[in-house]
Amino acid sequence: MTEIKFRKSNIIISIILCLLGISFFIYLLLTQYFIVKIISILWFFIALYIIFIKFKQLAKANQEVPGLEITNKGITNHTSLQSAFIDWNDIESFQAGFYRTTNIFINSKNPEKYKDKWMNNPLQLMGSFFSSKPESLWIDTETLDIEKKELLVLLNHKLRENT
Repeated sequence: MTEIKFRKSNIIISIILCLLGISFFIYLLLTQYFIVKIISILWFFIALYIIFIKFKQLAKANQEVPGLEITNKGITNHTSLQSAFIDWNDIESFQAGFYRTTNIFINSKNPEKYKDKWMNNPLQLMGSFFSSKPESLWIDTETLDIEKKELLVLLNHKLRENT
């Protein structure tokens, strides 16, 4: 079994940047015109959503939960809000280069199987506005202690080995 740990420093930096963004949007809310206030409210909630995700990741990292577990049976992704086990037989491929440039997408044969797991939480439901793909199928490589290219090579190797 291969365990890839979270990189706490990157998670903390993301939280700090989002807090700075929130303070900027609060400043805009207090000082600007109506249109700018509306846009600021939208960005405020997006930053809150990101902070929520990052605090969940930080809590997992502090509990020594690995960010990603790779076994002969499949992958357990702990980088998303809802941890999910994905069997090798359910994985078609791994894809990178989407609008989420630091993430790897697990192209599942049955993505609907993973969608239902996270739709019961209102904050997680907000994430569905940003992506039509299930959140648990995205691997957030920015928060892992491995480079994206290296992880992609490892995952593709394990996929060929186990299918």
